[in-house]
Amino acid sequence: MRCSIVKYFHFFSSLISCLCLVPLTAQQTNIQKKNILFIAVDDLRPELGCYGANYIKTPNIDKLATEGMLFENAYCQQAVCAPSRNSIMTGLRPDALNIYDLSTFFRTTAPDVVTLPQQFKNNGYTTETVGKIYHTGHGNQDDSLSWSVPKWDSSIERKKLKKIRHGDTTGLESDFPRINGKRLPYYKSNMPEEQMSDAIVARIAVERIRALKDQGNPFFMAVGFVRPHLPFIAPKKYWDLYNPDDITIPERKDPVGASKYSLPRWSGELTSYHGMLQYKKEGELPDDLSRNLIHGYYAAVSLMDAQVGKLLNTLDELGIRENTIVVLWGDHGWKLGEYGRWCKHSNVELDTRVPLIISDPDLLKGKKTESLAELVDVYPTLCDLAGIEKPKHLQGKSLAAVLKNPKKTVKEVAMSQYPRGKRLKEDRTKWEVMGYSITDGRYRFTRWQSYKNPKEILDRELYDHEEGRIDLTNLVNSKKHRAIVQRMEKKLNELLTENRF
Repeated sequence: MRCSIVKYFHFFSSLISCLCLVPLTAQQTNIQKKNILFIAVDDLRPELGCYGANYIKTPNIDKLATEGMLFENAYCQQAVCAPSRNSIMTGLRPDALNIYDLSTFFRTTAPDVVTLPQQFKNNGYTTETVGKIYHTGHGNQDDSLSWSVPKWDSSIERKKLKKIRHGDTTGLESDFPRINGKRLPYYKSNMPEEQMSDAIVARIAVERIRALKDQGNPFFMAVGFVRPHLPFIAPKKYWDLYNPDDITIPERKDPVGASKYSLPRWSGELTSYHGMLQYKKEGELPDDLSRNLIHGYYAAVSLMDAQVGKLLNTLDELGIRENTIVVLWGDHGWKLGEYGRWCKHSNVELDTRVPLIISDPDLLKGKKTESLAELVDVYPTLCDLAGIEKPKHLQGKSLAAVLKNPKKTVKEVAMSQYPRGKRLKEDRTKWEVMGYSITDGRYRFTRWQSYKNPKEILDRELYDHEEGRIDLTNLVNSKKHRAIVQRMEKKLNELLTENRF
């Protein structure tokens, strides 16, 4: 009897050993991988509750910040939609892609580059998107290679909605109001919230997250919200969160000694809206109009925040929050009347600095870091967090170490760039002048140079941001700051040499 028991014991021990050697199935392996919820926001400056702006009502983004790491000093690679989004999605800087405009599709210059979602797709993830991730306006297009299924088109859903008549206008959020063919730059909408563009995007994203959870594979869900991009449209309840009497109009002073390339007086983006062109001739916007625009921007931010909350609540309801990495980022900053300017399109701190929050359920929660970060760093970071191999072409650095220790530093400076001058006759996607700007967290150094002959230096700027994010005085010719200028210029030269393709 005892021999039989021993014999069976050896048999089952051998069987268990063999089973342990059998590779896990694809589905079993995938279940162990973390999902990625990748949230992009258009024109969002880091003026949020979690960034210290207590007057901004963003409870959902603030909650996300308590669940991860908030980057105080994160920067985009170029302060305009397409080049910025190209950089985060490909891991390449604008110079490497050779794209600085809105209309050039990145696969025309880098046809074989593996994008961030594409790398996840190649490693067993289901990758999907809805809303604005790549810039698809101005003749540009989405990238089909990035996604497991075609992009979910929210415009189709908008067309299904019943149009509601208000006064002399009829339509959905995107259809009204217009005067003489131009939209108003801001509007307190009477439309139901569910008919707002971002609400439709959020609804589709929630439906897809529910479906992806049931599929079993890990997912990479990219969701792009367009607000607070112009026009600043939001339902009344979001406008009512803010008292216009509490809104301060920024000073309209130019930085002392600023380069002529630094801050163009007017943006074509703003003047395309009704009534704005007349103020271009007058030089600046009056206080009442400025206050209404700022009020509209704040309301649009709060509308967008509510949509972010729907996504995060869905993760909780489905019980997958603890297995999902959430990234929220803005594609560039925005000027709300500072220097008497509006919109982005420059190398100044307000335009290049962006919100960035990364929440990995297995890492630190509720922390802030002053460590420098760039959007180009997000690609290698997510690869490291998900245990996926990083492609060799990446120009950013992983921030994984910072997510484990907010005092950790992975880079000395962050770099942005912006073109100026006239378009080149031989290549209309290029400009005469290129401005390169780097920050070490305190000082911002910018060099303007000829695009075709980089050794031809046209101007330099140095600003000290110890007391705030506004450029006050160009210190580039200050004897006291000579060593700083030399150090920053040397670092810029090193970066341009390292990243030249």
